[in-house]
Amino acid sequence: MTRKRLLGTFLKLPTTQVIEILGTLGYDFVIIDQEHAALDRNITDLMIFAARAANIAPIVRIPEFTESLILSALDSGAMGIMVPHVTSIEKAQAIARSARA
Repeated sequence: MTRKRLLGTFLKLPTTQVIEILGTLGYDFVIIDQEHAALDRNITDLMIFAARAANIAPIVRIPEFTESLILSALDSGAMGIMVPHVTSIEKAQAIARSARA
């Protein structure tokens, strides 16, 4: 089986233009970093929309684990989430349950 390397990056800038450029460059995914940048729900929604329009998988790195943050990102169209500071199997299982709610 041949493995395909995927190309992606973290994005902390509250803009859609960078995502559009990444799409034209052939990036496969972008991680919208809410943990280390002041990205609110409105700009995150726009960034996810831009990524999907540019055929890039939008992944949202939420600032902390709460069910509402996970559901907010997924409801906005994120194709995945990244949760920081997962230090136990129990926490990972709770995160997975939240994503399916």
